[in-house]
Amino acid sequence: MKRTTTGLGFLALSVSVATLGTGCEYQVSGENRLTSLRMLLRGPTESELGSPSNPVTPSSLKFDVEALDEQGKLMAVDANLSAYIVAGGSRLSLVDPCQSSSTTGDPTLLKTIGMRGGTVTGEQVSLSLPAVFGRIAINLEDLTSQALSSTPPIYFPNPTIARLMKPLDVTAGNASFCSPYLARQVTIDGTATAQGKLIVSSLFQSGLAVSDTSSPEYGSMYIFTFSQPSPQLQIGTVLERMSGAIAKFNGMTQLANPTLIPTDVYRPDWVPAPVELDATRRPTGGPTSANNQWLTKYIAAPVRVSGIVCDVTEDNNRKSNWIQYNTVVINQVDMDPKSSTGCGGVNPSFDGGLGTRFNVQLPGKGFAGFDPVVMAGQEATFVGMLQNGASKSGKTLFWTAVVRKTSDVCLKPKAQCP
Repeated sequence: MKRTTTGLGFLALSVSVATLGTGCEYQVSGENRLTSLRMLLRGPTESELGSPSNPVTPSSLKFDVEALDEQGKLMAVDANLSAYIVAGGSRLSLVDPCQSSSTTGDPTLLKTIGMRGGTVTGEQVSLSLPAVFGRIAINLEDLTSQALSSTPPIYFPNPTIARLMKPLDVTAGNASFCSPYLARQVTIDGTATAQGKLIVSSLFQSGLAVSDTSSPEYGSMYIFTFSQPSPQLQIGTVLERMSGAIAKFNGMTQLANPTLIPTDVYRPDWVPAPVELDATRRPTGGPTSANNQWLTKYIAAPVRVSGIVCDVTEDNNRKSNWIQYNTVVINQVDMDPKSSTGCGGVNPSFDGGLGTRFNVQLPGKGFAGFDPVVMAGQEATFVGMLQNGASKSGKTLFWTAVVRKTSDVCLKPKAQCP
């Protein structure tokens, strides 16, 4: 039921979960029960709740509440109402799942509101929360009677890539591989600045990466397409928008089940230049180290790595990774292709006291003429998308440049490569 209360400018909304008619077999003569709640919005008003093309950013919502009986009349009743933020038909968790400390209680509960005598006056709930973006609504519920009420949709701006990719706590040990928005349905149609563009920056057999040209940090995201991306999508294709569900694969945040809307603009010159991963950026020191925090800023972005190709014939870990995943280790410590410090196994445990290193994954054996047996001990340079991963314990992080095309591979000393 919806009405506007004359003279107050309030929006009144109610939802009844039980209709008690004359023929209801459970109705008791003279029974008076709470069946619905009516919210009277004080601010923002209905005209200030935004639209898909004109989103708003209210910091809070102020409202009154009235209790209604089975006849829609005001009812003097005491109750504790639960307030929730809802998006896509589901309550949003308001607790950061990436926090190390465990929490108790309902993670979706925004606030408990005490109703006395059938009314609540001047109640206010905060909307300045990390999970608040896109289309949401505020639901009220009396858990005893199951009486409900809900606001109309409130349209906040859709998230940018950086909003979704930047950890809430960049210093956390799981910052590179934990997302607070897992399983959230999102639409991305904006950039960090008005001058930015959403552009395809990497393309693979079953996925691609999209970068925000105006967001140098946390500005790229991997999109898992499951099958070959549409021929309309090439490195340099500008997108109008994309949508899908936030998911994880081996610790890497990605957009799954995506819908991608390309424009007819093709500008490969707008693709962000590769970020240089030199020896000073090696992911040493554990998950909370400064280097790992720095690398987290460039997940899914184009990167360049140069160094000595490590041997894949003797070490079982390196051999297995080449055979199964077309992945080699790059030694940026010394010139020895079998160096335990420079090549290791593939990122040995931090507990072992050894530094970690960057890996390179190629699309297949012989790609761009690369053979790790022939190239072992020689310098090479690779460009690709930065992929992150984590061990089950979270103590070991993996950083891999995933090669996109033949021109990403230069089998020469760095000084001779583009």
